[in-house]
Amino acid sequence: MNTQIFQYNNNPVTFRMDNGLTYVSATEMAKPFGKQPYEYLRLPSTNELVKAVTGKSRIVENQVVIKERGGLGGGGTTWLHEDVALDFAQWLSVDFRLWCLDRLKELLKYGITATQPTIETIIDDPDNAIKLLTALKQERAERQRLAEQNELHRQQLEMAAPKVQYYDTVLMSESTYNTNNIAKEFGMSARTLNSILQSKGVQYRQGGQWLLYHKYQNRGFTKTHTYAFTRLDGSTGTSIQTVWTEAGRKFIHELLGS
Repeated sequence: MNTQIFQYNNNPVTFRMDNGLTYVSATEMAKPFGKQPYEYLRLPSTNELVKAVTGKSRIVENQVVIKERGGLGGGGTTWLHEDVALDFAQWLSVDFRLWCLDRLKELLKYGITATQPTIETIIDDPDNAIKLLTALKQERAERQRLAEQNELHRQQLEMAAPKVQYYDTVLMSESTYNTNNIAKEFGMSARTLNSILQSKGVQYRQGGQWLLYHKYQNRGFTKTHTYAFTRLDGSTGTSIQTVWTEAGRKFIHELLGS
């Protein structure tokens, strides 16, 4: 637990950080104004706020308002979660709320504020000050790292965008090409292209049909089309033709270095 005591118009107001939560002593906050925390806590609007804070922060109500009993002579203290404490400060005085907000802005994460008591605390406990400032430095470095990482991802997405568009609009299209179509793009015949692909271990011929070797199967390079035809005797027959997809066409161009 880290505790800091500040002076508001010569009245002490204690802030403390406990398990990642920041609290302010409502008892000390109310004293300069001649009021008591219970007057504020019994308001319907306060009850609504407490419930809202528990929902937002996922903590129970006894972590939003903490009442510590004093001894036989009294001296108990009521502590308010930072969100409720600021509303309580507003209820007490607008100027006081601004003062509390300034303290919280500096204190919420680092437990340090540029007031004379804190300067004296640093002098008295320099090791703690180094620890707090190191935490601040590390968080700033982490923010910078995340910013640079996000920028790198953005640049990578921009660079990948044309490839993604090509994949979506071209490679995934239903366009197909027979070998003769692709061979013309290289200024050669389909027979020559088939021979080249065979010599490079891409395809082989079986039963009058060109088939891809296992290495290139299931990669979406080819499709088969079945055609019906009429024989000379009038009967109907079927023929299967292998055609290249856009992905297959791209593969051939890359293979042949065009």
